[in-house]
Amino acid sequence: MRARLLGPLLAATCLALAPGAQDLERAKKLFLTNCATCHGETGDGKGTTQLDRPARSFQDGGFSFGNTPEALFKTISTGIPGSPMAGFDSSLSEEERRLLADYVVTLGPPITEVKEEDMILVVKDKPLVVRGLLPSLGEGLPTHPRGLLIGDPSGITFEYRVDDVRLLALRQGGFVKRSDWTGRGGTSLEPLGKVVHLVEGGKPEPLFTTLAGQPLTARLSGTRIKEVGALDYHLVLDKREVAHVDEVPAVWSLEFGTGYVRAMELVATGAEAKILMRDPTQGPGDELYMSDQAFELFSSNLRVIASVRKTASSLELRFVSVPEGSWSRKNGVLSIELDPKRRVSVGVGAVPLSEWNDAVKKQWESMWESK
Repeated sequence: MRARLLGPLLAATCLALAPGAQDLERAKKLFLTNCATCHGETGDGKGTTQLDRPARSFQDGGFSFGNTPEALFKTISTGIPGSPMAGFDSSLSEEERRLLADYVVTLGPPITEVKEEDMILVVKDKPLVVRGLLPSLGEGLPTHPRGLLIGDPSGITFEYRVDDVRLLALRQGGFVKRSDWTGRGGTSLEPLGKVVHLVEGGKPEPLFTTLAGQPLTARLSGTRIKEVGALDYHLVLDKREVAHVDEVPAVWSLEFGTGYVRAMELVATGAEAKILMRDPTQGPGDELYMSDQAFELFSSNLRVIASVRKTASSLELRFVSVPEGSWSRKNGVLSIELDPKRRVSVGVGAVPLSEWNDAVKKQWESMWESK
């Protein structure tokens, strides 16, 4: 299967994208004048300008946001923030920028022709992780150039934005169509599952803050796949790392519904730290049930907080669990104590409900009885 998936990417099937002869000569002059000093006359990244980082080698397929003409036109027009790559929207006309984009395409590896059936990834006995441009989740919601999908063997896909590592949605059904392979990052991934849950309407707020209320930015350091898919990231304030988080999203099937849990392990990376976590059980809607009692699970004391929220379109049970002695709660905010020697396990999740009654309440409470 691996060979079948990689084969189309390695095939040397070239599409005829080169501009006409006259335009080609004009485009080459534009490249030599505006780009060659950094990227080299042949696009090999060996220009004459001294940069603080190596310039992209187009010959090696080094394209930040895809090598389709449209993707390159946008990059040439706006530049790349935080890099020496400037935008040319004010110094070159639209026609010149499009000529330049067409020419840069010819300097890179051949664009691969991929068969439709080879673009569809299927999750089998182990999770799959894919990164790329993700489309909007609905009207008024943005696209995510740096997106991440974790496909679970259960048929559920966890959809994240990489920037600040925020869970956006859960999908159910097929995994993903790698339509971006046809443009090597220039086009969007096509998630195949139906959206069954939007986290905070698809616009989740930061989960962790400092004691002063300053948001801690989550910086993804990597993903891991074994029996489950996991994310590793750091919580950062003003470029200073405060804590490390190991997060495992999982499907949670209960008698009264199927939801999800984000199991996190937090550890301080410097001196002893205390951070705040926004209480995910709080939010818009009618609070129908609240549990703030200690339960014992697997011989570990846990404090489990849960609420049932009703909105115009949904009814769901939200919960958070934190070990006893590691936290305190005030005004709907959880204060978590961390130190470099001990990991603190936090669980955050939600379960969609069809109804809430005494029978469902009893089933939920029985889950946390002594084992």
